[in-house]
Amino acid sequence: MSDSRGLRRAEFAVAAFGLTAFLLALLFVIDGVRFHSDLLLHALSDIPRGQFHHGHELLLMALVLFDVVALARSGRSLWRGASAHRRLAAALPVSEERAVGGRTVLVVPGAAPRAFCAGLARPRVYVSEGAIGRLNAAELAAVVAHEGHHADRRDPLRILVARAIGDAYSLPALPRREQALSELAADAAAVRRGGTAPLASALLAFPGGIAPERVDRLAGARPVGQVPTAMVVCAALVIAALSLGIAAQLLVSGHPPFCVPLAAPGWILVAVIARFVALGPAWLGWRRAERFLRPAPST
Repeated sequence: MSDSRGLRRAEFAVAAFGLTAFLLALLFVIDGVRFHSDLLLHALSDIPRGQFHHGHELLLMALVLFDVVALARSGRSLWRGASAHRRLAAALPVSEERAVGGRTVLVVPGAAPRAFCAGLARPRVYVSEGAIGRLNAAELAAVVAHEGHHADRRDPLRILVARAIGDAYSLPALPRREQALSELAADAAAVRRGGTAPLASALLAFPGGIAPERVDRLAGARPVGQVPTAMVVCAALVIAALSLGIAAQLLVSGHPPFCVPLAAPGWILVAVIARFVALGPAWLGWRRAERFLRPAPST
């Protein structure tokens, strides 16, 4: 299996990319609405008349509007995803509870082998009667350990948030990468508990195939690249700085002195450049996380 520290860094890099983009949008929206609402209203009044006296006002309005739309799309995605999870939980026909590998699982009817983790605030592990009948004790324990790891980390909620941020920026690769890394982490937890063989043989019993990166790691392949620790540290520092900036915008009376004065012509371009710079460490980590999912070529 892959190095656990490398896997954690890759997971953080993917989460940091989405979180940094979200915090930057929130920072710009709060700054624009709270401290520059007069400029935004002036720009809006210019549009019907076709009189654009101050181009920087229109640019500010466009930036804030872009972020408002992104936040609205993420909110809509969260609402839809949470509603779907509630409907799924209500519709699951649980036949019994059973202790497997030291964890209580919910058994659902069905001859096909199935196992999954469902729920947002308190996720639970579900297995089908078909899985219980087809897998031996070691294989079933490995599957429950895998799904239990998802439940312990609240992976359904993590992936829901990743999907919402991906929907906000039309970036479907974000939830896919989050999902792929969470599966590798759950596989690693199952292997630590009972070894590779029970999990590998259990996965063959489930329909739909196995993701290539999971097969590669179970076979002992190393990733083609790692996320450097320096990238993780830089991305974490940016997230901390953005969080402090948002807190200051909400709590400090008057415009915080460290924020870019967007009302001044020319400073908006500086703010846009600063935004890309702030996203840089997370973006680099995101790219390296993609390399972590690919196996190194065999020699």
